[in-house]
Amino acid sequence: MNKLLRDLMSRKTFIFSVVVIGFFAVLAVAAPFLTPYNNPYRVGQQFVAAPYAVPAWATVFPQYKNLPPDVRITLTPSLAHESSGEVSQLNSSTLKVTVPPGDTVNVTFPLRWNWSSPYDVRLSFTLVTPNTQYFQVNLFVRDFYLMSLSPLPIPPEVTVVPGKPNPVIFSTELVNPGNSPYVASLPVQDQSLASLELPKMLLPKPGTYNVTLSFVNTGKTAETFLVTLPGYSSLGYAYGRLGTDDNGASVFSEFVYGARFDLYLSLVASAIIIGIGLIIGLLAGYVGGFTDLTLNAFTDFFLLIPGLPLLIVLISIFDITGTIVNVNKAVLILLIISLLSWPGTAKIIRGQTLTLRNRTFVEAARALGESRMRILFKHIVPNLMGILFAQLAYDVPGVILAESGLDFLGLGITEFPTWGNMLGYATNNVSFVNGFAWWWVLPPGLGIVFISVAFYYFGTAMLDVLSPYKLRGE
Repeated sequence: MNKLLRDLMSRKTFIFSVVVIGFFAVLAVAAPFLTPYNNPYRVGQQFVAAPYAVPAWATVFPQYKNLPPDVRITLTPSLAHESSGEVSQLNSSTLKVTVPPGDTVNVTFPLRWNWSSPYDVRLSFTLVTPNTQYFQVNLFVRDFYLMSLSPLPIPPEVTVVPGKPNPVIFSTELVNPGNSPYVASLPVQDQSLASLELPKMLLPKPGTYNVTLSFVNTGKTAETFLVTLPGYSSLGYAYGRLGTDDNGASVFSEFVYGARFDLYLSLVASAIIIGIGLIIGLLAGYVGGFTDLTLNAFTDFFLLIPGLPLLIVLISIFDITGTIVNVNKAVLILLIISLLSWPGTAKIIRGQTLTLRNRTFVEAARALGESRMRILFKHIVPNLMGILFAQLAYDVPGVILAESGLDFLGLGITEFPTWGNMLGYATNNVSFVNGFAWWWVLPPGLGIVFISVAFYYFGTAMLDVLSPYKLRGE
């Protein structure tokens, strides 16, 4: 064993393969600890940042340096105001605003912005109003009259309940002529584009911008308002380790869970392929005669079947007929790939078994009266271990490529991330991006390349050092 290990460790390609396979294995196993998003294709796990957000580290490049990250801050007020009213800090999170009759008190919250324009703008606060109908609270960002709050349901004013806590949310994504005075003032043809254009107009470049709450008392007595400090948030164009896709979902989460699925599927499928190939190859090679002829013909038949086209046809049939509704699609793909991929392994095992069954140590075991099963599993199979390890390693990238090809074409897994459907979605949507979304395309592409090369080198090394001749020192 020491000699075997020394032989393996002397090969740089083997060390490379172990490092690469180990990296992806750790990535797959640790996926739940590396990201909180276990399925970024679900709607609830999308829009963690703006669509097509670049990785956060990419802001070191000049073309990305001013892109904003996700921003979430609580605004603090400038208590100076031009009015005879009173503004005071009731506690660490709440302001008390007293407005004289027929007067207006404006409370300004400076927003320091250090980037180019964000994807969206969202402001939220809780408002407790007087128990009357003679008031109005208006929200401004810079000079844009964005929201009007009133107890009277008169669009574009937003109705609030007097004397009660009212959660208030302004979002540029949700603005329309019915809830925003600014949008209502636009020409009809421009109103539908307001949600896209507003963030660029509100925060166009780095600077300090004022968010203002204007408290209007139209009654005849002084009134008091309570308001929590506004929270500002926006989705940025720079996010995480690998940015986001077209739905604002984390590409890093897709990548690690894609690695987890692809490795698991390929290892299980490869084990099934090796199992089927080993049984048929052993029987054909050792028993010989009619058994060999029959099994060899059976194997040749499967070898003549074009694998990927048949796989596509079968999956399409199952989709159309609805069979796939009652069977897990991943399990179905695993079984079909396994059942179409074993003939090559069976041929190799048969050929090696034919040479081993006539070797001296097998003849000696047969002469000593050992049973056929004992000879197979004590003498033949141990001398096939190099081939079995190699075939397992060679089959893993083959399964990954087959499954990824299906997903890329949209015929395979679509409900959760795989490297194949990541490439498929990226290819379909890249034409809608101003530039090449490399952070979405390269990770799964490079993952497939590196894992395939690593398993190839691993299998080659195991085949070389575990060959029967080296094991016996010949």
